Amino acid sequence: MTKLPPLPITTSDFPSMRREGLFYVDKTRQLVSLLRPEHKYIFLARPRRFGKTLLISTLEALLQGRRQLFAETWIADQPWDWTPHTVVRLDMAALDLESVDMLKSSLQHQLRRFYRQLGLDAPEFNVSPGQLLSDLIQDVSVTSQVDVLIDEYDAPILRHLDRSQELLPIRDFLRDFYGVLKARDAELQFVLLTGITRFARTNIFSGLNNLYDISTLPGFSDLVGFTVSELQTNFAPYLTQLAQSWMCPQAEVLQRIEDWYNGYLFAEEGESIYNPYSTLKCLQDGRIGNYWADTGTPTFLTRLMAQRQTDPRELLGRSAVQVATATYDLESPDLAAVMYQTGYLSLSWAPVSGALVTDFPNREVEQTFSQSLLGSYVDAPEKARSAIEDLAVALQEGDFDTFWVRYNILLRQIPYEIQGERHQYFQLVLHLVCLLIGYELGTTSERSTHRGRIDTVVELADRAVVFECKMDASAQVALAQIEDKGYAQSLRDRGLAVVGIGVNFDSRQRQATGWEVRHFG
Repeated sequence: MTKLPPLPITTSDFPSMRREGLFYVDKTRQLVSLLRPEHKYIFLARPRRFGKTLLISTLEALLQGRRQLFAETWIADQPWDWTPHTVVRLDMAALDLESVDMLKSSLQHQLRRFYRQLGLDAPEFNVSPGQLLSDLIQDVSVTSQVDVLIDEYDAPILRHLDRSQELLPIRDFLRDFYGVLKARDAELQFVLLTGITRFARTNIFSGLNNLYDISTLPGFSDLVGFTVSELQTNFAPYLTQLAQSWMCPQAEVLQRIEDWYNGYLFAEEGESIYNPYSTLKCLQDGRIGNYWADTGTPTFLTRLMAQRQTDPRELLGRSAVQVATATYDLESPDLAAVMYQTGYLSLSWAPVSGALVTDFPNREVEQTFSQSLLGSYVDAPEKARSAIEDLAVALQEGDFDTFWVRYNILLRQIPYEIQGERHQYFQLVLHLVCLLIGYELGTTSERSTHRGRIDTVVELADRAVVFECKMDASAQVALAQIEDKGYAQSLRDRGLAVVGIGVNFDSRQRQATGWEVRHFG
């Protein structure tokens, strides 16, 4: 096969990408729209590994006037003013975030480094980070235009969402630190902050009341990530190579990549966006994989949902307007809003009503979240993965007795304090298990969404397995409900043989105590 240019998997540094000849999807046209005079203080929220750091790095090079790095990009042929600005760039995720004192010390060192790079004398060591930033802006503005770029502004907060003793001091420190930007308004030319969450102004941005949030504006929906046209145009040789490797038409390659990595909609009138990291990994490795999970999951979110026994299906189909524009309140977080901001939910058009609602963006995200949530329940993700593999084998072989024995072993691994006695608890765990079994077997698992309430179904290669569960009743009653509601018939109409499984859970034993199986042809 023809050797293609390397993809930027391990770096988000724009100058390095350009010097090393790594592939770059040209976003300079969008950057010009961003850098308008009326856009002075800008905020952008996007999920992790979505290109925010590359955006910051590209803006830094552009504002510094490093024209040679932009050869053969759109902006190279435009009447752009390449006068160098002084850029103060802070990466909050790269700091020591263990405590508020470590955060302050780490930030002080980062700011002092700017002083040295600019040939300035840094103030005394007992000067606060906020004063260091304020003095730096004031000193530099005498001879140069000053821009401030802050990447992952919320990283210190996200690190401590489940550590209340550190959370509030860090919040108060960040509020004062970011407030310096407002105090130095006259000396600043441009300010951009990126992050994952959109915290309420009273929490973080009380001083920046003129912050322009572009997170849900259609004109900036493709600022990071890839559109379908960018994928097809920029990566055509890679797609051709995948089609040859997979021995299938290129249209099928595109469909599989879309199912797994597309589906992020950040604005009602915006374009659907592909997860850039996962898409690049797929093109590089030549296979569909769950790459997003490998970069880390927001454990604070899945732990909170497990503690509250929240069924993620209850967060689907929510009003998109309410969720997309919500801010994160530290005292009472809206789980749907947090899932949207962290990339586990996206906006979606409901096919029946046509309303804009919340949904999982793609198969990768649904699998990642379900695996993480089940891992939070059993308090050991590796045990959850092992259990799913065993359950998948039993289900595929039709050994339902072994299936429920191993399922009960999984239930016993869930700590007592987060176990539930409600019917919904057993339904949720069963749903997560079946969903992950479907992914393990390379098949599909239907789920309950705004499209309609569907019972838990795993579609295997030669049949569909339908589950119905009851609590403190009988497996026979559960099995009868499958037939009474026509679950089996709707699947048989699609040409599938159907196995119905009714199961009863005992609320005191917290186990499956009876199951019945019926073949529907």
